[in-house]
Amino acid sequence: MAEELMKPGEKQLEEARGYLFDLLDRLNEVSVKHEKVLASKGIMPRLATVLGMVTMQRYQIDLVIKYYWKQLEEVLNSMSQIQEIQADMKEIMEDANMIKSLVQEAGL
Repeated sequence: MAEELMKPGEKQLEEARGYLFDLLDRLNEVSVKHEKVLASKGIMPRLATVLGMVTMQRYQIDLVIKYYWKQLEEVLNSMSQIQEIQADMKEIMEDANMIKSLVQEAGL
């Protein structure tokens, strides 16, 4: 009955939020584990900024997508190019792709 009361696309956004939480957890782990590598490549300041902004708005997925998603994708793409952390980025990129797909389904 609760699903009947949801607006179109709300279910997809709710599911995307779960993937976002997972992505944020994994991204925080990678940023701590590979801090020196990320700092040497000049990615750490951008990562810290966008990670902080997305974390603050994590419960409002529509705002994350509207204002921060493009920046987050750029940082993730830069990170996925670094050889030392590619293995750790695999699941993060899978989460990002799921979020992107669900958001498109939701019509945002």
